Amino acid sequence: MAAASYLIAICLVAVCVASSFISFAAYSVSRKKNLAYLGIFTLVYGIEQAFILYHEYITQNLPFDAEWGAMEDPFMHIVLGAAMCQPLWLVILDFVNEKRKAWVYGPIVGFVAVSLFFYAIPGIDDAMRKWLLYSLRQFFWLGASVYFWLSYLGANSEVEKSRFRRKAPIVAVFTVLVLLIFLEDAIVMLLVAKPDPSEVFLTEFLYRRNVLEIVLCLCIVGYAARSSVRALELKRSDAPAATDVRERQIQELAPYFAQRYGLSSREEEVLVLMLEGMDNQRIAQHFQVAIGTVKTHTHHIFKKAGVANRAELIEKFWSKY
Repeated sequence: MAAASYLIAICLVAVCVASSFISFAAYSVSRKKNLAYLGIFTLVYGIEQAFILYHEYITQNLPFDAEWGAMEDPFMHIVLGAAMCQPLWLVILDFVNEKRKAWVYGPIVGFVAVSLFFYAIPGIDDAMRKWLLYSLRQFFWLGASVYFWLSYLGANSEVEKSRFRRKAPIVAVFTVLVLLIFLEDAIVMLLVAKPDPSEVFLTEFLYRRNVLEIVLCLCIVGYAARSSVRALELKRSDAPAATDVRERQIQELAPYFAQRYGLSSREEEVLVLMLEGMDNQRIAQHFQVAIGTVKTHTHHIFKKAGVANRAELIEKFWSKY
C-alpha cells in the first residue's frame, strides 16, 4: 500500500509539472494570461506535493510519531497556499476584465494576514489551528466563485451573460468541490479521533493529504492542459479541426468583443471577416462596397480597440478568449 501511495504521489507531481510547462508554452504562443496563471497554479501544487512526498520519504522507515493535528512547515503551507490562491483569483479577474489594484492584490494580502493571525493566535489547540489554516484556502476559492456568480448576475447584456454561461458549468463543479473539501477537512481534522498508530498508512495519509483537494487540483490540471492544447491548435492554420474551432470561437466571442469596445454592427461584421483571414479587398467584395469604405471601418476598429494594426487586433482578440 505504501508503494502505491508513493507511485501515485510521484505521478501527481509529474502530471502537475508537465501541465504547467504546457500552459507556459501555450501562453508564450497565444499570450492568453489565464494560461500563465493556470501554469503557475499547477506548478505550485506540484511543488507542494513534492514537499509532502519528501516528508513521507524521510520518515518511511521511522514510526509515525507526528502529533495529530500539528502542521508540518506551517509557513511553507501559507506561502504555497497564497501562491495557489492568487493565480485562480487572477483567472477570474481576467475573465471579468477587472484590473483595479485593490481587487487584484487586496484579497491575497488579506489571506496572508489572516493566515499569520491564525498561526500566532494563542488559546486554540493544534487541531483547530491546522483546520483554520487549511480552510482559508477553501474560503478564498469560495470567495472567488461567489465573485464570478455575482458578476454573472450583474451582467448588463445577453452577450455578457452568454459568455458567463459558457464557463458556468466549470465554475459550478469548482464551487461544489471546494465545499466538499471544506467538509472533508472539518471531519478529518476536528471530528475524527487519532487513528491507531499501527495503521501507519491510514494515519500518514489522513495526516498529510486531502483526497478531494487532489481531485479538485487534477480537474484544474485537466482544464489547463485542455485550454493549452486548444490555444496551440488555433495556431495551426493548416489543421481543418483547428479551423473549425477557430470559426466557432470567433462567432462566440466577436459580439462580446464588439460590445466591450463599442463597435457598430457593421464594424463587428468586418472584424469577423478580418479574423477569418480576409484582406480589405476581399472584405469589400463580400459587402459589395468600395475598398475605401472598408479601410474606414478597419481604422475605426483599430482606434476603438486601442491597437495600431491588424496583427495587434488579432492578438488582442484571441488573448481575451
